[in-house]
Amino acid sequence: MTMMTMTRRTALALLAATALVPAAHAQEKVLKIGSILALSGANASIGKESYDGAQYAVRKLNEGGGVEIGGEKYKLELINVDDESKAERSVAGAEKLIGEDNVPVLLMPASSTSTLAVVPVAEKNKRVAMSFVAAAPSVTAPENTFSFRTTLTSVMNIAPSVEYLIKERGAKKIAYVGRNDDWGRGAGQVIGGKAKELGSEVVVEEYFDTGSTDFYGLLTKVRAAEPDAVVGAAFVEDGVSMIKQYRELQLSPAFLSIAVIWGSPNFINAAGAAMEGIYIATGPTTSTSPELEAFKTQFQADTGGQALPYNITAYDNVLLLVEAMKAAGTTDPEKVAATLRNFEYKGLLQTYKFENSNQSQVQINVNEYKDGKISVISSLMAK
Repeated sequence: MTMMTMTRRTALALLAATALVPAAHAQEKVLKIGSILALSGANASIGKESYDGAQYAVRKLNEGGGVEIGGEKYKLELINVDDESKAERSVAGAEKLIGEDNVPVLLMPASSTSTLAVVPVAEKNKRVAMSFVAAAPSVTAPENTFSFRTTLTSVMNIAPSVEYLIKERGAKKIAYVGRNDDWGRGAGQVIGGKAKELGSEVVVEEYFDTGSTDFYGLLTKVRAAEPDAVVGAAFVEDGVSMIKQYRELQLSPAFLSIAVIWGSPNFINAAGAAMEGIYIATGPTTSTSPELEAFKTQFQADTGGQALPYNITAYDNVLLLVEAMKAAGTTDPEKVAATLRNFEYKGLLQTYKFENSNQSQVQINVNEYKDGKISVISSLMAK
C-alpha cells in the first residue's frame, strides 16, 4: 500500500466523518417550554420559586439524555418572561413566547388576574396554558380548551377549611380579609356561601391591595366585630405583615390562611413566632412520602438549597407536560390538550387526574403550625 493510497483513504474517511456532523446536528430537536413567572414585583417570591423548580426539571431531563416524543429525541429549553407581577406584562410575555419562540406550552403566572388576562391569548393561538398557582375558578372554565390547572381553585381549599373552623372549632362568626384580586374576591364569595350553608355567618369582609403592608385599620375592624375565627387570603409580602400585626394587636380568634405559600419554610421563617397556632389550608405540598423525601434530598445535593413547595409543584408540572406529550406522541398543542383531558400522572406531590376536564383533582390538607413544625390535621381529595 502506497503513502498516496493511505492519504487518500484517510482523507475520504475524514470527509465522510465530517459530512455526518451536520446531519447529526440537524436531527437534534429542542422542545421549548414557555413560562411567565414573576422574578420581580409583588409575586416575585412565588415566581422565583416556581422558576427554579421548572428549571431544575429541565436540567434533570436533559442530564438524562433528553426526552423521546413520537420517535424523536428532544433537549428541553425553558424560556421565561418576567412579567414583573403585572397583567399587561403577562400578556406581552405570552405574545412574545408564542410569536417569537413558538412554544407549544406555557407555564402561567401566579396571579389569577394575570393568568386570566393570558388565557384568551393561549386560546386564540391554541397553546396549552398550564396553571399551578392561580386559583380563580374561571381559569379552567368549560369553554377554555387549552387552559389547564393542576392545583387548587379558590373553592377547593375554602370549603374544607371553613367546615373545619365551624365544625371543629365551633366558629359561628367568621371575619375575612383578602386580596383585592380575582383570587381574593372569589374566595370571599365561597366563604360566605359555605358559612351560611353550615349555619354560621361572615361578619367582616374586607379587601386590600396587592403588596399592602399596613393592616392595622382592617384588623381593628375585625377585632370590633368579635369573630370566632379569621380567614386570611394573602401571599408573602402582604401575608407576613398581616399575621405579625394580627399578633401585635393581640387578636385571639383562630386564624386560618387559605394561601398555600404560608406552609413554605421561607414564609414561616419570615413570619417567625407569629405563626404559632396558625391553620393553613393547602394542597398536597405539606404531605410526605418516600419518593418526595428522596427528591428533597437530591434537590438539596444538586442545588444547595431546600426544596420549597413551588419548586416541587413546578417540577411536577414540567414532568406532567412532558409525559402528556409522550402519550400524545407529539408536541402539537392541540393533540397534547386532547390527551391532557383524560390524562393521569403520578407526580411527587400526588396523582394528577383530569377525568375529561381541564382541572385535575387535588389533595386538600388542613394543617396546623405548632411547636416549630407544620402538621396535617385533615385531608381529602377534591375537584
